[in-house]
Amino acid sequence: MTAERLSIELELITHEYENGTVRVIVVKDYGKLRIDGVEYSLTRGVEIEVPRWLASVLEDEGIVNQSEPGISIEDITRVHFSVMSARTPAELEPLPRDFYQEALRYLERLAKRVRKEFNAALLEEHQKASQYLAEILDRRLSLILQSLRSPAALAEISASLSKEEAALLDALRENIDTWKKRLAPKPLLG
Repeated sequence: MTAERLSIELELITHEYENGTVRVIVVKDYGKLRIDGVEYSLTRGVEIEVPRWLASVLEDEGIVNQSEPGISIEDITRVHFSVMSARTPAELEPLPRDFYQEALRYLERLAKRVRKEFNAALLEEHQKASQYLAEILDRRLSLILQSLRSPAALAEISASLSKEEAALLDALRENIDTWKKRLAPKPLLG
């Protein structure tokens, strides 16, 4: 798998996430909104289900608040502790559903609030969450790479991978297999 194909797969995962639905509470009357043939009634006090991307836009405009709590610094900290505690691929625990997408969205929301309010505590929270997310990525990548050495380790780790990590693992495996086929000695007989 090429880097371009991996990039497309990751984009599709993001697209799928953004088109997933979330529940929102309308906090400001807006009337009817028609998007892609679907009509939404945005009447104050009503709880409705909309695509995640639309919820984000409407939330930025102050029209809705999301009903479902998103990821928090505490969630990222818990995942960080779990990931950093794993020493082998077999010890790697699955991530919460859509963890990377949720964490990136959380960081975007925090960044918007920091620019709007310039609150030192929010800035510190953003930096801590960014650092923890980077460490989670590095540690999980290290364990994925470690698992490539053994079919048994690959089997152990596969169930613990997020969609993004599984796409990366497939790309790595495919490229390693190609590399081995090109460079491995050919048998003399047979």
